[in-house]
Amino acid sequence: MVHKSRARSSGLFLMELIIAILFFSVASAVCLEFFVKSHLLSLDSDILTRSVNECSNVAEIICTSEGLESGVSLLQQQYPLGKYPDSGELTILINSLYSTASSEDAPADKSAEEIIHIFFDDTFSQCRESSAFYIMNIHLTCKEQMIHAVLQIYENTNVAEKGEPVYLMEAKHHIARRTEK
Repeated sequence: MVHKSRARSSGLFLMELIIAILFFSVASAVCLEFFVKSHLLSLDSDILTRSVNECSNVAEIICTSEGLESGVSLLQQQYPLGKYPDSGELTILINSLYSTASSEDAPADKSAEEIIHIFFDDTFSQCRESSAFYIMNIHLTCKEQMIHAVLQIYENTNVAEKGEPVYLMEAKHHIARRTEK
């Protein structure tokens, strides 16, 4: 008889142990899911932070320039591995920027526009186009002494698909007219 009571208590202990193991397994699965999600959020915020920093750097370069030509040359100095308009296209842009025709006489498409591409690897270090993980597209539009820049950073795979940019920023810079002495 003593033997039967011992079997009941060990069976009950075994059931309690199985339930405890099951509970801790479920709790560890939930905790693991939280850790994975927090890691992914951390990576996304790191990418966004680096995108904001790079776009801000480019916007500051554009906004401190004395004109379109100096802005593009400053960008070329800072980001030499990017794709820039050739000098002939840049001359056309500058001529349209400084044209003296009134806005009524000028055609509607008189504004100058150019796209510059700057390439980054997965750590946001500047790289060549062939090894780019992120691409910054800089759309420069010039109208009436005003440079308008739209900066977009895409993952390299999203550029072909025209997906949502990782980050989008706009900057405007008025070019002061200078008089010669």
